[in-house]
Amino acid sequence: MSLLRLVIWSLLATTVCAPLSAADSSLDFVRIYCVECHSGATSEAGLDLESLKSDLTDRETFARWVKLHDRVAAGEMPPKDYAQPKPAERSKFVKDVQTELIAAERMRFERDGRTPVRRMTRGEYENTIRDLLALDGVPIHASLPEDGSAHGFDKNADALDISHVNMSKYVAAADQALDMAIAVQPQPPIRQTYRFSLARHIYLILMNGDAVMLKDGKPDDVFPPAGALPHVGAVEHINVCRESIKRGASVGVFRHEDESFKPYFYDFAAIYPGRYRIKTSFWGFQWDKGKVLPGRGTEAARLSVVQLQDNGRGGGHPSYILGYYDAPPNKPQSMSFILG
Repeated sequence: MSLLRLVIWSLLATTVCAPLSAADSSLDFVRIYCVECHSGATSEAGLDLESLKSDLTDRETFARWVKLHDRVAAGEMPPKDYAQPKPAERSKFVKDVQTELIAAERMRFERDGRTPVRRMTRGEYENTIRDLLALDGVPIHASLPEDGSAHGFDKNADALDISHVNMSKYVAAADQALDMAIAVQPQPPIRQTYRFSLARHIYLILMNGDAVMLKDGKPDDVFPPAGALPHVGAVEHINVCRESIKRGASVGVFRHEDESFKPYFYDFAAIYPGRYRIKTSFWGFQWDKGKVLPGRGTEAARLSVVQLQDNGRGGGHPSYILGYYDAPPNKPQSMSFILG
């Protein structure tokens, strides 16, 4: 591009971005009817108009003029017990300010666009990494700083600033995703199938009667429900529970998930990055004094993925929701999906 063309583009940009200012007549209206109440540190409603600027390309100034326009147009300013402008004055002020505000907003849209350039949210960043590397379940969302919120939205440019902390975390998340996408050994891991039951991991719940073992839609005779007295003996319970699981029994839980009840499947942890096929089934029923009754309708079941940190011990590990699934009444619904 020639120097002359660069100069022309520069002049055009300067012309388009020239500041728009409120008219002198509008400023005079404010000085006459508004500044008396709205000036200094003790101004009404915290709105100081004594130092009001006329440059409508400034966001803060623009917002003040919008508030002025709305109050005067609604007849709220000036207050009824103060000198009032003539109807023609009020009408001219409202019309002039409206015209100036619209022109300033259009200029800003032409210059910056309706949506200012912003960084991606952590959810968008995770989805982008997943698409780029074809890793549908790569877990990086929880390792990124929480996004801010502005005007009730978490995708507003005003809330999505970029700091050295953001950059550091986003780069570290990209490195983690690349490590998961790149093979680190010449041969793939051996394909294996694991089968496990929730019963082994909620034995205290089962022993106290907040869950039952079921076989063919009925209480399992091998491990009957706890009655007035809870089961005794954790070791014996685990052994009996194993026998029940071998027979294809399932577990019915009477508790909803809360801070005191977050069951994990401890039998398995995904060590190698890759794709994992998960099969499971859910169903709902009602329980009445040892009897399985028809369910009241389709319930909801939730599966989450827990991301083990450091050596994997202890609790408090971050997690994300894998999905919500239907638990139809009385008849198990099996499903299969790929994670990874």
